[in-house]
Amino acid sequence: METLSVSVACRVTILIGAILLPVLLTSCGKKGQDGGTVAGEEKTAHGNEGDFLDKDAKPDERKYLVAAKPFFIAIANQQYAEAYALLSSYAKARMSLNQFTPAEERAEFARNESNPLTNVTAEQFADLMKYVEAAHGAPRAPKMLHVFSTDADVLNRRSAEQFGAVDSMFAIGAMPDSIPGDIRRASLRGQIHTELSPEDVEKAANAQGISVDELKKDENFDPYFNLKVVIVEEDGQLKVGYFEFLPPSMMD
Repeated sequence: METLSVSVACRVTILIGAILLPVLLTSCGKKGQDGGTVAGEEKTAHGNEGDFLDKDAKPDERKYLVAAKPFFIAIANQQYAEAYALLSSYAKARMSLNQFTPAEERAEFARNESNPLTNVTAEQFADLMKYVEAAHGAPRAPKMLHVFSTDADVLNRRSAEQFGAVDSMFAIGAMPDSIPGDIRRASLRGQIHTELSPEDVEKAANAQGISVDELKKDENFDPYFNLKVVIVEEDGQLKVGYFEFLPPSMMD
């Protein structure tokens, strides 16, 4: 039932995103947050690449932000080989197309989950990222990243709280049971700025009934996608154990 619930929720989110996308591109989403400095951070073309980390994170959550940060930066810089190298063996062992482009129909979602790619290579990962770029635009910079949950019950779909199942859905999505529950440490959610193709910019402008120039001048025009990450502990190290690329949502 958990997988079915996830697929339904995912489908609803996508449908909502498709309806609200023109609005989301210009007005929705949290503004980037100025995070505290982490040792070793450097200035880059995107500014201080630690600025997108949640400045209000609890002290015991900071390590998870630091663990996920390189993966976010690599994705944002379209350095997919580097991003792949940061994945745990569990993340590489199994990937579903739903992680890159969630299916809108329940049957298709279930079919993707039943036929995952196994022992994914760096080249295959880069090819799968093309689905993300086609749906949301080319990544260009990290926007924000925060810890969603470190609750072991939430991370393992066993919370007895009233909205525990919902929390688990947001925390780990369709994360497979093949990833051991006792190594799951934290769920993080974040956003990455993207650059739309000229065709997609024109579509967004037409949807709002304005010109492309007017849209580009709008300071709130800020395309992005969501990225969900689950950090696991493997061989004593914190690594990305699972991830999902998701469309903008009215809940961002």
